[in-house]
Amino acid sequence: MNTNLEIEYKTLLTQDQFNHLSLDYNEEPVIKQVNFYYQYADVNKAIAARIRQINQTFELTFKIKQAKGRLEVNFEVYGNDANVFDREDVRSFLNENDYTQAFSYLGELTSYRRLIKEVHGDLCIDENHYLGMVDYELEYEVTQDEDAAYARYLELVKKYHLNNEKAKTKYHRFLLCLNHLDVGEK
Repeated sequence: MNTNLEIEYKTLLTQDQFNHLSLDYNEEPVIKQVNFYYQYADVNKAIAARIRQINQTFELTFKIKQAKGRLEVNFEVYGNDANVFDREDVRSFLNENDYTQAFSYLGELTSYRRLIKEVHGDLCIDENHYLGMVDYELEYEVTQDEDAAYARYLELVKKYHLNNEKAKTKYHRFLLCLNHLDVGEK
């Protein structure tokens, strides 16, 4: 198990904006990642769960909202299988944090990501496919010096003439689409 505090800045893109960014960063390989989403039985508890597959590697991640950002708790797992929630180390974490009810499988979202490692964060240019929808987003995930990372994000927003409107998380957009609500698609 490992943990980190996720702080990220993100905005949805139009397809034209996505294409422009993709051309500018075309030297970076596209990484396919599949997110398998799970929902906690008590929807009033702020926890999101996913199993992410990249190639033949799988990672279970719980995201728990904090005053600033989200605490990510990660476990290496061996596939997309709901039984991982009963694994001893996973169950121990869940019980210690009063998540004693079940998680149910919701569906999957596939991202095609260009990942650019920068000094203060990771620039991610994503094309996301879920529930018959396609959307595009720019994410800037802070790795160090939050203020400098935010300044870099704003620089990208300005350079590419993007709207600086905070996008909902992929998980949240997936849930909205699953429940036939507006996901704020551009």
